[in-house]
Amino acid sequence: MSKKEFKFEHNYHTHTIYCYHAVNTVQEVILNAIKNGWKTIGISEHAPVKIHRKFRLNLNNIEDYIQEVSFYKRKYKNKITVLCGLEAEYDESAFEHYNTLRHMKGIDYMILGNHNMGNPSDCKEWNVNRVDLDQYGKQLEDAAKSGIFSYVAHPDIIYRYYLKWDQKAINLAKKMIDISIKYDFPLGFNLNGLRMKLVDFDYPTDMFWKMVAKSKAKVIIEADAHDPYTMSQEMVDKGVKLVKEWGLEKNLISKLKIK
Repeated sequence: MSKKEFKFEHNYHTHTIYCYHAVNTVQEVILNAIKNGWKTIGISEHAPVKIHRKFRLNLNNIEDYIQEVSFYKRKYKNKITVLCGLEAEYDESAFEHYNTLRHMKGIDYMILGNHNMGNPSDCKEWNVNRVDLDQYGKQLEDAAKSGIFSYVAHPDIIYRYYLKWDQKAINLAKKMIDISIKYDFPLGFNLNGLRMKLVDFDYPTDMFWKMVAKSKAKVIIEADAHDPYTMSQEMVDKGVKLVKEWGLEKNLISKLKIK
């Protein structure tokens, strides 16, 4: 970014009632984005898996989701660009499933949000008793190489479970930065994490982002909105303030290149 003041106008990470843990309807998300003066609103519901998991879009409802977003995309086309997307975990063994979802008619893009170890259908979420930094790094690289994801949401989510900033944590950060640069895979600076930050290692993790600031990796601010407050100017201002404090302004991109 140039030294021109950054203005948050394009958000690609938003959730709705389709994921069973957000409160916004599709229309409410879009109307809030218009109210905020945004130019792009990407709705990126948690992607379904073959065996339905809690807090994910149900595979049986994906056509309804696409049709509803498409309806409002047309309705508000003169006011805002609306995109229909998915946020998905990834493991190489699940490529066929996610590749099919990515290329469904009406799906504009997919972002990586890796909450799981191994195959996402196994339902084994990362937690403090089950952390493998090497596996997390491998899954990130596999996803970047797959070509079906446009960027990685909250890449630093793993540190909320690892709870240490030792050499292994630093090595993973280096690997994530290298992957981001090699595959032109932007890193998502997550505003929702600011709202629910409980421990120092929760995302956004300052040690990680200060390393990113010393690199040429691209960074995109993402609301990760599950409610109206996470879309508010107050949250955006908090995020931009930290981005400036941690030296990330030169890394910022405002608009996503869709893959």
